[in-house]
Amino acid sequence: MSSPRPDPDDGDPTLEARVAHAVAPYADLLPEDDLEALRALTERFLATHPVAAPLVDRLRPRTPPASSGEIERREPAALAEAAQRLAAKASAAKKRGQGRDR
Repeated sequence: MSSPRPDPDDGDPTLEARVAHAVAPYADLLPEDDLEALRALTERFLATHPVAAPLVDRLRPRTPPASSGEIERREPAALAEAAQRLAAKASAAKKRGQGRDR
């Protein structure tokens, strides 16, 4: 899980780094105005595209957990019920398998 996206007014170092990396090959080829337009377009694309934005999100540093330890994922009663269903399913499969050997 990555950190939430920063407020656009605060600047986003991850997004800025990706934009700089993407635009760098064109720094010596384009005039400054065109280069700035390319930066703006690339930043908007990486921040809003439905495929690119989640990929940039994955590059953000993770927020450290508030505490360590085990997290209870299910209630004990639900775990017991799931174990009973699994045992019943295994038992039924075993009985079906015994009838075929004869």
